[in-house]
Amino acid sequence: IKTHPKVDKKRFQSDAVIALKDASGSFPLSQPIGVLKWRIVSSNEEDIPLTINCWPSATGNGTVDVNIEYELTNTKLELEGVVVSVPIPPGAQPTVSDVDGVYEVDRARSTLEWQIPTIDASNANGSLDFSVPGDDSGAFFPVMVSFVCKKPYFDIEVTSVTSADSQDVDFSHTVALIPEQYAVI
Repeated sequence: IKTHPKVDKKRFQSDAVIALKDASGSFPLSQPIGVLKWRIVSSNEEDIPLTINCWPSATGNGTVDVNIEYELTNTKLELEGVVVSVPIPPGAQPTVSDVDGVYEVDRARSTLEWQIPTIDASNANGSLDFSVPGDDSGAFFPVMVSFVCKKPYFDIEVTSVTSADSQDVDFSHTVALIPEQYAVI
């Protein structure tokens, strides 16, 4: 967790309060400013709110069957605009046999774009099954994943804003959990 340089870091750590280091100063009025940011970098799968498993299997008859599954591991979150982008051999036309959500083939990028509008506790699991001509099981990686979540990963919430003289102040805030890069290799 990172705080803005004007924020009293010690008070934030001890009291969970975002306050100015210099009480005589101020933040800019009527313009957005980030006062708290966080970032998590981890190779521990337990930290990932959405797991993706891709299982390509060469059939031996010139096609590869691909099964992709997702699981929302943090059911407190609601992921929106989820896109799972799977590489496919150039020019290949996949035959989709089962899909939770919708898909489209992006011929220019040689990918199958699996789109799930919302993943939440009510649909925490889903899958996509397709076949494509070929015999290279490694051709379907890396799988790239994107989504937006309007809830924080950590239990953190802005409950009020007060001025230096303890008056309530109108405020707005935006929460966005957006993976910088999510690749299944």
